[in-house]
Amino acid sequence: MSKRDFYEVLGVGKSASDDEIKKAYRKLAMQYHPDRNPGDKSAEEKFKEVNAAYEVLSDKQKRARYDQFGHAGVGGDGGNPFAGGNPFQGGAFNFGGQSFSFNFGGSEGSAGVFDDILGDLFGYGGARRRRASRGADYETAVSISFKDAIFGTTCEVPDRNSEKKLKVKIPAGIDDGMAVRLAGKGGEAPEGGTPGDLYVRVRVKPDKHLTREGNIILSEVKIGFADAALGCEVDVPTVDGNVTMKVPAGTQSGTPFRLSGHGVPFRTDGDRGPHIVTVIVETPKNLTKRQRELLEEFRGSSPKKKRSFWG
Repeated sequence: MSKRDFYEVLGVGKSASDDEIKKAYRKLAMQYHPDRNPGDKSAEEKFKEVNAAYEVLSDKQKRARYDQFGHAGVGGDGGNPFAGGNPFQGGAFNFGGQSFSFNFGGSEGSAGVFDDILGDLFGYGGARRRRASRGADYETAVSISFKDAIFGTTCEVPDRNSEKKLKVKIPAGIDDGMAVRLAGKGGEAPEGGTPGDLYVRVRVKPDKHLTREGNIILSEVKIGFADAALGCEVDVPTVDGNVTMKVPAGTQSGTPFRLSGHGVPFRTDGDRGPHIVTVIVETPKNLTKRQRELLEEFRGSSPKKKRSFWG
């Protein structure tokens, strides 16, 4: 199901000012707020949609990327299994028989907490009795590089009850703070019960040049104003190595460019999101005499614009 245009969601035009966007958001947020519409699923979905639209259009950089690339420019989930939230701050995914999961709160008995929530919601009986018949859940942590989080990797962690190491498959696209659940590798099982689980918390080391937003990767590249005016080619660091990007003549500072297929992998088909590069035009601070003469000559030959008091 395709997403609606964010401007349409808020009921404003693409040229709307920040204040107009804020006013439209406040009006709709109050209209569809769950407290005003208890039990109304349609209003709840519209409230989420309004918040998603405002989160993008109220941010200048995200709005600029959205205007140029649409939903693909603002980290839309696009099938990414790790994008978006969860009302329990948890959830599990299964990749090749290994379960990947968020933490449900606490290093011990975390699966039991989730059982209790489900029991309260759906009337499951015996949730606490089931928890009592299994071993404790434990948690450990591993640190991986930004690139390994994009492409996936395999790590080793200590195995409780032995001196061996457990191999943990980290799936492509995992994000910082998420966890991999190893079923049955936690505390010993009580008599007649089952062993607990081991949660492997993943910490992703920051990259010097790259950041992540959903399924897109973001970076900046700096060029001189002459290159911006005349056009040039620049080498852009990506997770796939340097990629040559063409910057057309007349590029303004802050302009985003999209490198397709160099972002975070999608879950469904193996394709990847984009890498968006923002060009920053640098103004030189120290000019030689000849450079100053050339710029003065250029300024003198440029059409002069009359400026009012207001700019």
